This record gives sequence, C-alpha cells and structure tokens, in this order.
Amino acid sequence: MKLWVINQYASKPDVAGLTRHFELAKRLIGSGIRTLIIYGSFDLYLKKQPTNDDLPKKPKVQLSEFEGVQFLTIPTPPYRDNRSLGRIINMIAFRRRAYSEMALGRHGKPDMILGSTMTLFGADAARILAKQFDVPFVYEVRDLWPLTPIELGGYSRWHPFLVYLDHLDRKLARSADLVIITAPLMKEYYKERFGIPDEKFLWITNGTDLELFKNLPQADEEAGKDSFDICYAGAHGLANGLDQVFDKLPAVTRKHPEIRLTLVGDGPLKPRLRERAQKEGLPVCFLDAVPKNELPPILNKADALLTYLEPCRLYRYGISLNKLADYHAMGKPILFIGDCAENPVMQSGAGLIAQSIEDFPSVLNKVIQMSPKERQEMGYRGRAYAEEHYDWAALAEKMSITLDKLIAHRSDHEEA
Repeated sequence: MKLWVINQYASKPDVAGLTRHFELAKRLIGSGIRTLIIYGSFDLYLKKQPTNDDLPKKPKVQLSEFEGVQFLTIPTPPYRDNRSLGRIINMIAFRRRAYSEMALGRHGKPDMILGSTMTLFGADAARILAKQFDVPFVYEVRDLWPLTPIELGGYSRWHPFLVYLDHLDRKLARSADLVIITAPLMKEYYKERFGIPDEKFLWITNGTDLELFKNLPQADEEAGKDSFDICYAGAHGLANGLDQVFDKLPAVTRKHPEIRLTLVGDGPLKPRLRERAQKEGLPVCFLDAVPKNELPPILNKADALLTYLEPCRLYRYGISLNKLADYHAMGKPILFIGDCAENPVMQSGAGLIAQSIEDFPSVLNKVIQMSPKERQEMGYRGRAYAEEHYDWAALAEKMSITLDKLIAHRSDHEEA
C-alpha cells in the first residue's frame, strides 16, 4: 500500500520538530505500507526556511528519504507572526502548491491519502487529491478548528476567517472515510457538532520511541549534586505558560534556592523570556530545540519534568502532548500545571498536578521533599505507562490494521 501524508508542519528526524508521521511511517513499512510525507519548507517555530545540507537556501520541491520514509518538500513563503496575514497566505500557498505537485501524477498514484492538521488547508488538499485519485481519505485531527484559535487565541467565533475554517472542518470530517484523533474525547466534539458516527474514529495518541530512553545513566542522584533541576521541553509560545512560571520562580527560589530550570526548545517568546530571565536574575538555562534522539540525555539530567496548560475550555476534550509521552518514557516525576479531561499524569500516577499556577509552588515543594526512592517509584510508574500507551510500534500496528480494513472495505464496495 502506498500512503501519502500531507502535513505542512511535519519534520524530518534530523531536525527539531513534529516527527509524529515519520515515527509512524517507518514502522508501517513492516506492515507493507510505504509512506510519502508532503510538508512545507517554512519552519513554523523558527520562522525561517531550512538551511540544512540536503536543501538549498532557496527552497524548491525536493524529494529525500530517511529510513525508508520519503519526504517531499513544498516551497512555502515566509512570514513573521502567527497572527499575520502572511501566515494565512503561507497556508493557502501550501494547499495550492501541494495539490499542483501531486495531482500531475509524477509521484505515482497513492492507495490512500491522509491529511493532517494543524492547518486545515493541507488537509483539504489531501481531500481533493483523494477524490481525484478515487482513494480513501483519512482526516487526522491534532487541533480542534476553529475551537483552538477561539479558546487559546481569543478570537471571536464569528470572525469571517474562523467561520470559513468551521465550514472547512465540517467538510473534511464529513467527507473522510476515517477520522484519526490524538485525544480520545476529540470524537465527542465531532459527534456533537456534525453527528459523525462513533465507528468512523480511530484514536492514535502522540507516542515516543521507547528505545531512546533505555540504558541511560542514573543522573538524579549524582555525587555532590546540590541543585534540584527541573526541565521543560517544548514550544516557547503564548499557550505554553512560561511567563506564568517565571512569575512564580522568585517566591519558589527564596524557599528553595537550589532550584534550576532548563528550557529546551524554540518559539516566538524565547527572546523575550531570555531577556526577562537575565533582567530578573532567574535561575533559568535556555537550550535550543534538538532532534528527538538528542532529547533523552537532556531530560535524564533533570529531577522533575515540567508541563503547563493555560486555563482553557478546549481541554475538556483531553490532550495529547508530545512532551508527556517523552516525559513518561524518561521515568522522572512530572510536574503538571493545569486542568484537563483524561489527564495522563493522573492516570499514570507519574507525577503531581497543580490545578492552577497558584498551586505550583506547593506542588513543587512536595516533589522536592520526597525521598529519592519515592521519586524513583513515581518515575517507574511513568515508564510502565509509556510502555503500555506511548510505544510508536504498537500505535503503528493499531493504525495499519485499521488502514488495511479501510482498503478492504473500499475494494469490497467497488466489486459490489
């Protein structure tokens, strides 16, 4: 089976970014599914075009391959701000160029096409191409549109562009042969709004490569270690709450001067956060985003791993944060700030939860006061949870079984 995945923000494994589809695709090969990932050249987080060795500084359509997974780069125009007209132009350009490139047949004919959010425009290109090639269309929902910009961005639901996105989301969901969701309750959103039947959904959470987290040295009880290290790995944006964490750090460090916070990643707020940490004398170390295989040694140096959710009604449909899969696999206590349905940290028992940022200091104090053995047992629970829920190999097998059934059903229907 030949599968096309159209995801504007997909990443190759040699750069920092969203590698979900690569991780699934390289494991789908064993089930006879070969994948071509079509993605855009402009980096969502770094706001720049790629400059790595396999791509020219001026991007063009280019095919590359990693571990049996093909990637096709579609040139997309740059922009400076996520709220700008430039970003909309960027998304529309990707849809048009991705469709134009694939519709000509120069890359063969797929047996199935998957269109993934976060933007709907790439997914719409997948829908149109699937109709043209007369193959099943799979709609993968990783962000709920237009609910995400309404709840997190503060936009009016009657904003003309969001009204259009709502129309587009409805069209994509209803026309899809299968809707893949990354959090289990996302299907309730579509069932409530569009009446889509339960059997049309497949839950494939964001996972992790468990092998990357094996055989790492025990770093949390180093001889002579006089600091308590907290690590955050992920985007540095408005939705990530790092400003609010900074607000609490002075009071926390007065009680626990041994605390050190390491932030790994990039995003639009990183320059300002770096400036604020320096100006206020906060015990914060900034590291650039790294490819996934370089992350475990960094996390391994931490005593606890941090994540934050802004207060938002969006999370009543659950969450599927990449970092939580990695955190559980790392086997270190997780400090979770925020409130959501189906909280993985609550389900796993792998950490402590602060319902709001106001509770963060007291929860952090509890983790610091735990014995090394208690923290270790918390980490063991996290690792066990990761092995059961976040293993990419198991997730890929689950996906392949459903895709095979979808192809078989289509064939039976055509023969009838």
